[in-house]
Amino acid sequence: MQNTREILKWYLNFSDMKYAAEHVFSRETKNSFDISIRLLKELSERLPDGNKLPEKKLIKDVYFLFQRESHQEYFYLISLFSKRDTRILVYALDYQPENGGEIILFSEKFGTAKKLILNNWKDSFIINLWHVLLKNWNNLLEFQTQREQLTELLDSKCNAYDKSRKDILGVTRIMSFFLKKDSPKEFAQNLINYKKLISDSHLTLKQKESILTYEYFSSVLEQYIDIINNESITRDSTSAIYLFLQKHNNKKITIISCSKIINSNKFNHTIDIVKNHTVSMVGDPIKTHLWRYNGLSRIQEESVESARKKLNILLNQHFIKVFFEKLVQDERRKNYWLKFIDKIDDIKFSGSSDNYRYLKNIESVSIYVDSRFKITSRTQSTSALIIYSRNFVFVEFTDTGALYIYKHKNFRVNLNSISGMEDLKTWSKYDYACK
Repeated sequence: MQNTREILKWYLNFSDMKYAAEHVFSRETKNSFDISIRLLKELSERLPDGNKLPEKKLIKDVYFLFQRESHQEYFYLISLFSKRDTRILVYALDYQPENGGEIILFSEKFGTAKKLILNNWKDSFIINLWHVLLKNWNNLLEFQTQREQLTELLDSKCNAYDKSRKDILGVTRIMSFFLKKDSPKEFAQNLINYKKLISDSHLTLKQKESILTYEYFSSVLEQYIDIINNESITRDSTSAIYLFLQKHNNKKITIISCSKIINSNKFNHTIDIVKNHTVSMVGDPIKTHLWRYNGLSRIQEESVESARKKLNILLNQHFIKVFFEKLVQDERRKNYWLKFIDKIDDIKFSGSSDNYRYLKNIESVSIYVDSRFKITSRTQSTSALIIYSRNFVFVEFTDTGALYIYKHKNFRVNLNSISGMEDLKTWSKYDYACK
């Protein structure tokens, strides 16, 4: 007797169905889904806590409404500001028009704004005002009256909060910590004491990563670098500083912090991490324009320039070792040049494409090769080390032969279009100073 499959002529193999189901989507499609899920999670992390962030135009409109009417009698003023307008006013406290203008938070009008906020108070304002405090931490230290008004408001409302909304409770439980002026130092010390990575500061507070962009955390990092000792500095804690700087996303703070680390001897045993991350985030120290930033104080400029020179010396020291250990084994010449390492301004390599690829495969110098290696148009085994020091240029070669020394003004070789090693030997054989 025929079975059901035979009657229906259904000969599909269930194992085939399983395979087909597992391969409905291609690997590329699955990867695309994974990327989309990750991006959605990242976007969720960036969303502000508390109320939904108003459109910038609404913030601008409420800012100008307040500035225009803030001199009016209080009872008239509160009639102008609805609950919706008051919510937007919280976001407008540190708003500044594009063409400049007064910031409410740093003006005498902040007291009036505070009264309006209290008149239409919502508990979610606790979160928004805490963000205002953290975003403007350093500036508020200069505006003592406004800082006291803001922290007193936050302190009283956090103490009075008796509901169960988790995001508000999360802020009220840590608020007392942020009422102190020296909070960043205390925060940094706690991270060190409990062996917490600074890049995970937001996790310590059980908050979203987006808060790491605030001014408060630039002060935390400054204190962290100052007070951490040699015993607490590990490869992980050093790497975490640079990960934090990426999240903080402030070029000025990056340059200042990287310079402070280089100028400190505390990080010497993790100097390879310091070198690589600093070059990646600030730039190669031979490119001086990358190490400049408008708005630095004179002391900060001197610190940055000192760090740039120190990093350049560290890199040059490493390049000399690589040249005389990898490209040519010559301990005598290596030790000679290392004696004068603090007098060397710049170093370049020149050689064949094979030499270039060889150096690119050396992990410790790979990221620096492109900006310092000049490829010759001809294939040859010899390569050159070009050393710039004060008013002179020294050219060393991997093969046995002369060291060529030029006055800088007489070294007219275009390193971007070298055909071969002879281009670096511009002396006539009748003009040698010595042979």
